[in-house]
Amino acid sequence: MKKILLGLSILIFASCGNGNTKSAKAENSNEFQFQWDFSKQRKFIYSFSQIVNGENKMDKERPSDKTYTKGLGQLNVRVKENNLADISLTDIEMQMIDYDQEGNPRDTMTQKVPNTVVQDMKPDGSFGDSNTDILFDMLFPLPNKNLDEGDSDEIPMQMPFSTNGSRLFAKGQNTLTFAGYEEIEGRNCAVLKGVIDISELDIPEELKGEYECSTTGSATYYFYLEDGYYTGADIKMVMDVMMDTETENEDDFGMFMKMKSDNVFKIRLEKIVE
Repeated sequence: MKKILLGLSILIFASCGNGNTKSAKAENSNEFQFQWDFSKQRKFIYSFSQIVNGENKMDKERPSDKTYTKGLGQLNVRVKENNLADISLTDIEMQMIDYDQEGNPRDTMTQKVPNTVVQDMKPDGSFGDSNTDILFDMLFPLPNKNLDEGDSDEIPMQMPFSTNGSRLFAKGQNTLTFAGYEEIEGRNCAVLKGVIDISELDIPEELKGEYECSTTGSATYYFYLEDGYYTGADIKMVMDVMMDTETENEDDFGMFMKMKSDNVFKIRLEKIVE
């Protein structure tokens, strides 16, 4: 179960997120060039792939457990009435490989992941519930302002980090730069280069021990400005989490945990169903 949760963590961590700052953008979304066109009901169907190389260590004296996880399926954007859309991950099949200490595969598991739906995305890419914003600000981010080629915009983000009943947040941003245009399947798409850095963690003095939580990476996004939709995205990011509250006093309740996951996403538009 531990390995399954590690493999699926990126797909579902947005449900634990909080507090993205998109309210001003949502109120004035008509002013911005980078926004979805939800003026008519249709469905965008994307191929979705995710590869995760993970390491998990629960004991300082033992080597890390290593896993490889690959997920394939579909990501869908279904435009509804009222200028809103539902986002879903469907038909996701995950293959997980567990390795021994010598790096040899020792266990392989394949399983279907239940379909997940997030409702009511606005044309600016935000949701009524900000808890879901963080995932799509990595997969399908949109600038908060108009950009000329070479201009950049920072999308504020924060990642939840729970430790012994306390809930902390690593803070940072996805910095988007309008890099130019590229032809994708006959569409002249705007190219956004993303630099993801969510590594600022403020530890309250009441918490003893050492803590780390960071997500860093880079991405290339392709947005079709003429008709207002994404045609694809390539994202690479590394998540590092560490908690060490162990002491030499055997009466103290402490624990050690260190996890690292190297993630690669690829998303491509397959078809539009009118």
